[in-house]
Amino acid sequence: MNVLFLNSCRTWGGGEVSLTQIVESLRARGHNVTVACRPDSPLHRRMQGAAADVVPVRFGGDFDPFTILRLARLIVGRKIDVVCVHTEKELRVGGCASLLAAVPVIVSREVDFPLKDSFLNRLFYGKVAAVIIANSYATKNTLLISAPWLTAERIHVVWKGIDPRRFRLPPSGSLREEFHIGEEDSLIGFVGRLDEQKGLLTLLEAMALLVGRHRNAKLVLAGDGNLRASVQEFLRRKNLDRHVYLAGFREDIPEFLRGIDFLVMPSNWEGFGYAAVEAMAAGKAVVASHVSSLPEIIDDRRTGLLVPPRSPEKLADAMVSLVDNPQLRSSMGKAGARKVENFFSLPAMVANVESLLLEAAHPPRAAGGRVIPAHSSATGWRLLFHWLL
Repeated sequence: MNVLFLNSCRTWGGGEVSLTQIVESLRARGHNVTVACRPDSPLHRRMQGAAADVVPVRFGGDFDPFTILRLARLIVGRKIDVVCVHTEKELRVGGCASLLAAVPVIVSREVDFPLKDSFLNRLFYGKVAAVIIANSYATKNTLLISAPWLTAERIHVVWKGIDPRRFRLPPSGSLREEFHIGEEDSLIGFVGRLDEQKGLLTLLEAMALLVGRHRNAKLVLAGDGNLRASVQEFLRRKNLDRHVYLAGFREDIPEFLRGIDFLVMPSNWEGFGYAAVEAMAAGKAVVASHVSSLPEIIDDRRTGLLVPPRSPEKLADAMVSLVDNPQLRSSMGKAGARKVENFFSLPAMVANVESLLLEAAHPPRAAGGRVIPAHSSATGWRLLFHWLL
C-alpha cells in the first residue's frame, strides 16, 4: 500500500510524535509511506534524519491551486492509494487533490473541539472524507454533537500508543542536579506548550497555594510557547523563582519523566493527553483536569487524580495529596504503567490505523464484483472539482 500523510504544522507536538511513530511502523510493515510537510519544519528535519520519504510543500491558502495541483501530481506520480490528513486546512487542500487524483482521503481528528457547522465542513467532513479517525471517545462525541449530520459509523476511535520500553529505565538523577533540587524536595513535572490550552495560569496559581503549605515543593516546566514571558513575570511577582523552573523545549522527555515524582496536566482542553500516557509508562502518577480525553487515560484515584479545570484550589489540594503520600504516588504509578501496557501500546495503534487505511484504499466488493466505495458521494464531488479546475 502506498500512503501519503500531509502535515502543515509549523511546530512540534503530540500529533507529530504520533505521526513519526506511525510512519516508521508502517514502513517496517512493508508499506510505502510519503510525508508532505512544510520545508524546514521540525517534522521535516526529523523525518529527513529518519531517512523517511519526505516531500517539502509550501502550504498556501485552503484552496491554493498551486498546492492542490502539486499534491495531485504527487499522488498520481507515486501511485498513492490513500491520503491521510489531520487539520481542516489539510483536509481542504488534500481533499481537493485526492478528488482530482481519484483516491480516498482519511481525516484524523486530533483535537476535542466542536466542528463548526459550515458549508465547507459539511462538504469536506460529510462528503469528501472517506473515513474519520478520532483520537478519543471524547473527540468522537464532540464531533457528533457539533455536527449531527455526521454518522457515528464513519468515526473510528483510535487511541494513541507509545513504546513503554523508552520510559522504564531508572532515573539518573540528572534532572535534580540540573535544577539544584534536593532529594528531600518534591519534584513535580509539567510537559507541554506554554499556552492557554494547557492551563498554565491555573497551574501557577495552584503552585502559589501549594508552596504556602509545602516549602519543599518544586515544579519544572518542560516546554515553550507564547506564555513564557507571562510565566516569568508571574514567578517574579509571586516570589516563586526558587520553586518553579522553566526547562524549555526538551528532547529527553523519557529521562525527564523518570526524574519527577509525579506529573501535573491542568489542561483546559486536550487533543490526546500524550504526556499523561508517557508519565504513566514511566511509572508516575498524574494529576490532570477532568476534560477531553484525560478521563479515558487516567483512572481517578487509581492511576492519578482528576480535578475540575480552571480551579487552582482543587488542583493544589490534589497536588498536596501526592506530595504528602509517596506510597500513594508509587501505587498509582504502578497501576498507570499496567494500563499503558494494556490499552496504549504502539502496535495496537498502528494495527488499527493500518486496518482503516487498507479498508479505505481497497473497499470491499459487493456481489457481482462491484466496488462499494468508502463514501459513495465522493465520485460526484470529484466530477465537480474536475469541472471547477
